[in-house]
Amino acid sequence: MMNEIDERTVQQAKGGDKQAFRLIVLHYAQAVNRLAYRYTTDSSQAEDIAQETFIKAFQAINRYQPKAKFSTWLMRITTNSAIDHLRKANRHLATSLDDAEQRHDITDHRIASDDQLDLQQRLQQAMSALSDVERIAVTMKHHQGYSIEETAQVLNIKKNACKQTLFRAVKKLRKQLNTEVIA
Repeated sequence: MMNEIDERTVQQAKGGDKQAFRLIVLHYAQAVNRLAYRYTTDSSQAEDIAQETFIKAFQAINRYQPKAKFSTWLMRITTNSAIDHLRKANRHLATSLDDAEQRHDITDHRIASDDQLDLQQRLQQAMSALSDVERIAVTMKHHQGYSIEETAQVLNIKKNACKQTLFRAVKKLRKQLNTEVIA
């Protein structure tokens, strides 16, 4: 888990100290970018999401409540920014596919064989088949090392709902990966 920035720096940033907020950005930039990358698997998009995260955090820092860890609050903003980004990208993709469908017969672009893909590509393909909430839960819990409680808090769901979401997601991933191995 990441180190928390000291509460004094957060309070100074809440008071309008731009240098204190700059310290927050420097402290959390790598973690925010890493989490954004997990959602997009594209470094350019991850940087855009990270930038959007810090803009939103700066605008909303007065609403931060110290009862939660600052990193949890910031990762929640990152997650929301990533979800917004993915939704926009999905709408754009759907529009592009609709346009392409009108001009061409679209062939099935499913994976032809395991020999063409390494494990990372297969996992990314399986992750893309998950719902946004499932993908976020798996990314936070299994890739970022967050606890179930922290993951549930960021997703704004109850602990048991988070467990169910993770269970469903892992089951889907196993099925997807086993299907690809058999195919």
